[in-house]
Parts: sequence; C-alpha cells; structure tokens
Amino acid sequence: MSLTELSYWFRKALPYIILGILGILIIFYSFRLYFIYLESNKPVFTTTNLIFGKIDKPNIQVATTSADLSFTLDTIEGQPVTATETASIYYLPQIPTRFGYKEKILLMAKNFGFDSDNSNYKLVNRLATFSSSNRRLSIDIGNFNFNFESDVDSNLIASSSVTLSKTEIENKAINLLKTIGRYPEELARGNNKITYLKYDPYIKDFINVEKQSEAEAVEVDFFRPDIGTTSVVTPKFFTSQNYLILFFNKDQEKVIKGQVSFFEKLEDQTGIYPIKTGDQAWEELKKGKAIVVAGQKGSKKITIKKMFLNYLDPDIYQSYLQPVYVFIGDNDFVAYVTAVAEEYLQ
Repeated sequence: MSLTELSYWFRKALPYIILGILGILIIFYSFRLYFIYLESNKPVFTTTNLIFGKIDKPNIQVATTSADLSFTLDTIEGQPVTATETASIYYLPQIPTRFGYKEKILLMAKNFGFDSDNSNYKLVNRLATFSSSNRRLSIDIGNFNFNFESDVDSNLIASSSVTLSKTEIENKAINLLKTIGRYPEELARGNNKITYLKYDPYIKDFINVEKQSEAEAVEVDFFRPDIGTTSVVTPKFFTSQNYLILFFNKDQEKVIKGQVSFFEKLEDQTGIYPIKTGDQAWEELKKGKAIVVAGQKGSKKITIKKMFLNYLDPDIYQSYLQPVYVFIGDNDFVAYVTAVAEEYLQ
C-alpha cells in the first residue's frame, strides 16, 4: 500500500476513531461518576469509645453565664461551625499523697524564701500552707501544685526596671520553676506568653503596660501544648493559671506571685465522645447556657467574631480534659460552651 492510499484510508477512518475514543471516555467517566455517587451516599459510621460513661461538665469557678445577653453572629463563615463529629476525652488522675512529701514541700518553701529549718506549716487535707508576715505559700502534697503570694513593696517595685529580652525573661522563669521543683514535662512543651506590668498603688495591684520601658515587673504565663491539631484554652483565656510574676532588683529576679495548677493526663486512658454541632452550641450560647470568662461589664449586645473548638485546661482538679466551643466577641468577650453531646454529660 502506497503512502497516498494509507493517507486516504486514515482520513476516512479518523472520524470513527475519534467517535470510538469519545465512546470509551464516556463509558469510563460514567462508571466513575456512578462510583462517586455510591461513595457519597454510603452511610457514615462514627467511631466512639465511651469508656468513662457519662462525664461531668467542665467546672470554671470565676465565671458568669450568658443569660441576659443578646448575640449576633458575624464570623467569616457566616454561620455556626461544626468542628468535628467526635473528640478525644482524656482522664486526669488525682495523684495520691506521696511518701516523703515533707522534704519536697520544705525544699519548695525554702526556694520561696521561707526558713525551712524553722517553718511550721498547716496541713488541711491535701494542702500544706506556709505563712509569714509578708508571704504565703500553699502546696498540694500529692501533685505539688502551688500558689504563692507576697506583699508588694511599692518603693522597691518603683526602683525596678525590665531590661532583659523576652527570651532571657522566659529562661529565668523556666529556671525558677525547675528550681522550685514543679515544671511538668508536658507544660514545658507548650507556649509561653510575656506581659509587661506596672504597679498601681491606688488599686494595690498590677496593670498591663505595652511598652517595656514602662514596666516594673513582668508576668510569664505557661500554657499546655496543643492536643493533636487542637489548641488549648484556659479558664481566663488571655492568661494562664500557670504563671510567675517577677521583678528585677540589681539583676536579681524575685517572685512576687506565682502558681502552677497543672494536672497531667493519661494518654492510655482516652475516650472518644460525640460532639455537639456548631448550631447546637450557638443555641446554647443564645439561651444563656454558656460560661462567660471575659468581657467588659455593661455590654449586653455582643457580636461574635470567631467560633472554634479548643480543649479547656482546668485550673482546679476535675477528672477529664475535654473540648469546649469558644466564642470570641467584641469588647474582649469570651465564652465557652461544653462541646460533648448533652446525652453524655452528667
């Protein structure tokens, strides 16, 4: 067959070849669309592991409810967001009192300036309390969480200045917690936040200042690390229950106030519980069932700008580390709604 004849027959067959290829593509994509349709209509099975049965709602002591407030949703999504169908619930064991706790708490007291040789302490249940004329320290003899406060010498504070970098301040605060003996490994993996402070003698408390040059003291807050891809919030949201307030005198840092209230979770005792939808959480907020942890007094009409799911790190002992829906509004408004589905709560 000559090239001329081959060209002739190819041009004559070309329309049939094209139709054949189109037919094969139509059949292929028809089957593909059919299987996509079957996959999209396949029933979804949610895996749960309700090993704890019904659990208690998270407990926040210093908070109010969202009753008597009205809300408008003005988020990027324009509607309540459902974060996930289920979430992990972690068990927080109550650490029993330990043999030899006395030596441990006396050493902690010594690091806070108490005379450990002569210090008497009061022990009520799990709480050992040291006190002197100008400082107070309480320690849980099981997990060694502590709370420390000292009187503020306004003249001494006024002579203080904060000249160290944030990294230097952070390292000094970490070393202090290590010296005290309560710097949990998990807390060490979290983020830290530094806030500059100035003492106000009229209210006898510290106020925030933005400029380091105005600061007389500094607060270092320690936060629990993210759990998987989910962030963690605290009962105060903007600050942590794990913190130190320091001032510096002749390059020597001193603790004015401090606290570690941290409860380690058990990774091998984890439940998987159904979560409320975003619409259900939004309705609870509007019905006054949310926990309001921050906001300016007198603001009754709140515009919600953000809504998301976070874990709540408790500041008082409770059995579970669990998620909450977080609502962020104008005027520094923050509210939490328990995220676990209502039928699985006590």
